[in-house]
Amino acid sequence: MKKGIVLLITLGFITIITALILWSVSITKNRFDRTLELQNVNQVNLIYQDFTKMVKKFDINSSQKLDMFLSVCFPALPEPKSGLGIGFCSESLMGKLNINYMLDTIVKSEHNATKKESATYYLRAIEKFFTKYELSDPYTFINMLLDTVDLDDIERASFSEIVTEDFDFRQGKLYSFSHFKKLEDNYYKSLKDENIYKITKDEFEKYFYLGSVKYYGILDCSQENAIDSFSLIVEDEMSFSEGIDLCNESNSTTMKKLKKIYNISQYTNKRKYLVRCRIDLDTKESRETLSFDFEVNSKRISNIEKSF
Repeated sequence: MKKGIVLLITLGFITIITALILWSVSITKNRFDRTLELQNVNQVNLIYQDFTKMVKKFDINSSQKLDMFLSVCFPALPEPKSGLGIGFCSESLMGKLNINYMLDTIVKSEHNATKKESATYYLRAIEKFFTKYELSDPYTFINMLLDTVDLDDIERASFSEIVTEDFDFRQGKLYSFSHFKKLEDNYYKSLKDENIYKITKDEFEKYFYLGSVKYYGILDCSQENAIDSFSLIVEDEMSFSEGIDLCNESNSTTMKKLKKIYNISQYTNKRKYLVRCRIDLDTKESRETLSFDFEVNSKRISNIEKSF
């Protein structure tokens, strides 16, 4: 019986993989002609519209189906006739820490005692991250991050209130790494510490994603990329092997506390689960990438970002 269920799931997702590939091929042969005719519409937007219509039809309601969806990845190999290639990859964001929620909690804990404990843990994880890059003054940079969240205009440190110079930080939330890099530039302007630029987009995204300030999400301990996040959240007295064992049940008070504060669990269709999808477009003239966050349960799409 179990073997039959596994076989059905496997066959179902072979269908999904095939659909993605056939979608890619059909776009290259048909949509490309359409995009040539519509001069005022960007071809990436048309491809994005087609893709999102298709991906929303997928019923990802189990960890097995999620794993198979995350395993789908194919490069943008140009189709000979049109010269257009479309690739697709995805990764779970739930193996990372939601830095927007963490910063928001730290700031609000100053006036809300119920958030104090979580804020202490979040602040320690963020401190560990910046210490890795040997910043001359990591706490000044943390203050800059926190000053993008609070509602007053009082600086926590010298030149930390960037919103007075850049209106883009009025919302108290980071939207992209480009947004985060403005803070790096502000920090460098103040302290001339080149180590801040060791924190590249790839380095930052190993550990964090830019999620909601209202909802933390989960930290999916079954994802391979969660190991980096665990290195920030485990307490000093815990061994690293204990840290990566957070999926298992434990009677340890510390382990239970970490699970509660970071919402550590495996996939469930009862909680929001974000996947980062990336569409690569390769033409004779250019290469473009469009990425977005896909919430697999509600099928909601957010954080759309293009690069050329």
